[in-house]
Amino acid sequence: MQESIHKLKLQITEYWKEMDKKKKIKLAFISLFVIFAVTALILMLTRTKYEVLYGDLGLKDMGQITTKLDEMGVSWKTGEDQKSILVPAENKNRIKIELATYGLPKEGYTYMDAFNDSSWTMTDYDKKQRMKKASESELASTISEIDGIHSAEVFIDEKEATNFILDNDDNKTTASVFIVKGDNRSLSSEKVKAIKHLVASSINMDPEDVKVVDNEGRLLGEEDEENIFSQDQFEVKHGIESKINESIKKFLGNVVGFNNVDVMSSVKINMDMEKTTITEFATPIEGNEEGLIRSLEEVEEHMAGGAVGGAAGTDTNVEDYTTIDDGSSRYDKVSRIINNELNEINKEISKAPGQVESVTVAVLVNKNALVDGEMTPEMEKEFTDLIYAATGLDTKQVQVKAASFNNNQATDNNIIQDGNNNWLYIGLSILALIILIIGIILYRRKKSRETAEAELERMLGEKSAIELEVADLDFEAEESKMKAQIDRFIEKKPDSVAQLLRNWLNE
Repeated sequence: MQESIHKLKLQITEYWKEMDKKKKIKLAFISLFVIFAVTALILMLTRTKYEVLYGDLGLKDMGQITTKLDEMGVSWKTGEDQKSILVPAENKNRIKIELATYGLPKEGYTYMDAFNDSSWTMTDYDKKQRMKKASESELASTISEIDGIHSAEVFIDEKEATNFILDNDDNKTTASVFIVKGDNRSLSSEKVKAIKHLVASSINMDPEDVKVVDNEGRLLGEEDEENIFSQDQFEVKHGIESKINESIKKFLGNVVGFNNVDVMSSVKINMDMEKTTITEFATPIEGNEEGLIRSLEEVEEHMAGGAVGGAAGTDTNVEDYTTIDDGSSRYDKVSRIINNELNEINKEISKAPGQVESVTVAVLVNKNALVDGEMTPEMEKEFTDLIYAATGLDTKQVQVKAASFNNNQATDNNIIQDGNNNWLYIGLSILALIILIIGIILYRRKKSRETAEAELERMLGEKSAIELEVADLDFEAEESKMKAQIDRFIEKKPDSVAQLLRNWLNE
């Protein structure tokens, strides 16, 4: 093994000596590039990948968590927002479980903390304040779990009776809730009402005494539904327009390219709330117009040969009677009262706000993506038909125009979008280059070895031929004759003679 290494070293040394200066510089440059590429690839593949362990932390929580991570010997770093902690991705779950065993991060001030902080030297007022703080923290944590709420804070103001005669009776407990909406999302009136009842039920108070304020400084209340819908109108309008723009741009992008089309839509929304109440009556049996009989009352009166007396002071009611010719009278009366039962159908129809009344769409196409760089009427009609088929909009509300685009911004966006994949492409390119260089070196080494072996065989053959020719010299002849033969041989093959002398000297 050592002998092989020594031979390889000699071969490399001889190969280096035989190279000219230009090749030496080129080889040195390639070697430095390979070393740099390999180093960069190793650093890229072996560097630690960090992921967010906890985000949106307070300074106190961050201090407690980082101190515990240092005790655990875990490397960490803070995020760009200075409110998150990043740890190695492969140990993230294990670290989170271990921190949970230490109660980190703390989830506010709990009832357990209030009990643990109690002591025999603590006054009733201190105990009451700790319990109130625990209630506020627990309520804030519960409210934060509601969809659309990022975080919440609860403040409870408990009035105490002073038992003074001149003191007024206004000792009601009040509460305030401050909420931070997630992604600036709006809260429905049902959620605001639920928050008020949640707080009120927890501390036995009237929901009307709970006030809810958002991070935009607005006082929220379930009775302000129309105001809430008015405030949310812009958000609803913007959301519908964004969806229309995205869908049309994606659809037309398959034809002219995503970066060669731009879409702008405008939506008119009806935010009015309408309620319609309809009462319908129908017969229980189909085809029967009278319905089912609920009650029936029949009365018959018959009198003959006398007069019917009426009430005192009034005229006698003599309806429905027949007078006979011989002077006698006859009275007949029949009454029938029928109450029919009908089906009563009550319908209440509520029209939800946010109905789209009209939509207008403007589409701008890059001229460079069109044939001959022009938008023909036929092409404009095709685009309009495509938009109509994709969205169901009236073609009169669609405008399609062609113009030259400024692609600088698109190019920058493409560069940013492809930036995440650059490192992967660079790594693969460097790896392929390293494999190619190693293959070239191995090929040249093998070629040099074969050349050296062939040269050695040739030199050994020449040596044998020279020795044979020298052996054929007639040394027994006269000195002048031998000298003449040697001179002729030297003139004939000077290289062979020089090689023979070198071999003799080496031996």
